[in-house]
Amino acid sequence: MTVKSLNDEDKLPIKQLIRAVNKKMEDVLRVVDALNLGRTEVKADGVYRTFNDGSFIKVYDGEFRKVSVPNKRIKLF
Repeated sequence: MTVKSLNDEDKLPIKQLIRAVNKKMEDVLRVVDALNLGRTEVKADGVYRTFNDGSFIKVYDGEFRKVSVPNKRIKLF
C-alpha cells in the first residue's frame, strides 16, 4: 500500500510492514553472523560489540540509562 497523503498514514498495514522489516533484519543478521562482524549491544556503562565466539570489546564508554518513553505513537514519515 502506498501512502499518498498524511491522512492515509493511519491506514498503513502495520502488521505487513513489521513482517517485512523482520524478514529483512533476519537476512542482515545472518550476513553479520557469517562474516563475524559482531552484534552491537548498548549496556548501562557503554556500547559493546559481541562476536560469535562470545568475546566482546567495548566500542564506546558512556552512561546509558533506561529512558521511559511517555508517548508511544510512531510516525513513519
